[in-house]
Amino acid sequence: MPENPAEILERLSKDGHRITSSRRAVIHALHAAGGAVTVRDLHGAVGRDADLVTVYRTLGWLAGLGVARQVATGGAAERFELAGEGQDAHHLHCRSCDRVFTVPARGLDPNVFTEIRREHGFTVSDHTLTFHGTCGDCAGG
Repeated sequence: MPENPAEILERLSKDGHRITSSRRAVIHALHAAGGAVTVRDLHGAVGRDADLVTVYRTLGWLAGLGVARQVATGGAAERFELAGEGQDAHHLHCRSCDRVFTVPARGLDPNVFTEIRREHGFTVSDHTLTFHGTCGDCAGG
């Protein structure tokens, strides 16, 4: 589970990052979303606290720090969510309603990371995996 907004803001402040009202609003809105949210929806949630460009810049800054991550759905709308330190995530993307559900990462053979390092010299620090299909609501079940 990602940290709560107060913990995130305290950690960023201790690391010497400037905490503006816009950054604070984006972090709170990301936390309130509870999962992957489109940039436009996030912008709507922060209201007058940040314009759309500031939301994009803040998300880029947070992603660069590992506080947030972009969630790939293959659609045009970029989505972001808070990232728990050292926590990988899998996502379920409904092609009918376009909702994205974040689920705990499980079922992936941990040896895959060793094999990637051995074969490609690449060290994986985290990962996301997105499954595309139809959610229970859209499937009528």
